[in-house]
Amino acid sequence: MWLKSEKSDTEKCGGMFFFGVILCAIGWAWNFFFPFNKSLWTSSYVVYTSGLALCFLGFCYWLIDIKGYKRWAKPFVIFGMNALALFIFSGLFARFMSIIKVGELDGKPLSIQQWIFNNIYLAIASPINASLFYAISFILFWLFLMWLLYRKRIYIKV
Repeated sequence: MWLKSEKSDTEKCGGMFFFGVILCAIGWAWNFFFPFNKSLWTSSYVVYTSGLALCFLGFCYWLIDIKGYKRWAKPFVIFGMNALALFIFSGLFARFMSIIKVGELDGKPLSIQQWIFNNIYLAIASPINASLFYAISFILFWLFLMWLLYRKRIYIKV
C-alpha cells in the first residue's frame, strides 16, 4: 500500500529554492570546464539557467500562492491566455515593420521600424535609452491588444 504524503506549500517552495540553488552551483562549477555559451546551449548554461528559473518559479509560487499577492501578475496572465497569438502576431508585426519601406536616409531605404525609432525615440533619448523605450512600447502595445482579447474572453488555442 502506497502512502500519499501531502507536502505543505512552504515545503514545496523551499524545495524549489533548494534545488534551484543546487542547479545554479552545479552549472557555475561546470562553467569552469565547459564555459557558458547561450548560442550553443552548452550544458553548463542550461543547468545554470534552469536553476535560476527554478528559483524564480519558487519565488513566484511563494509570492502569488502563499502570500496572495496576485495583482502584479495580471499582465503575465493576460499574455499567457493568448500566448500563441502573441507569439505569432508580434513576430509577424515586427517583420512587417522591418520590411515595409517609408523613406530614405542617406540614399538607403528606411523601414517603418527605423523611421519610428529615429524620429520618435531618438528624438527624446540617448540611443541606449531610446532602444529601451522602443522595446517597452512594443511590449505595452501588445499587452493592450492582448488585454482587449482577454476582456472579451477571446482565447486562441490549438
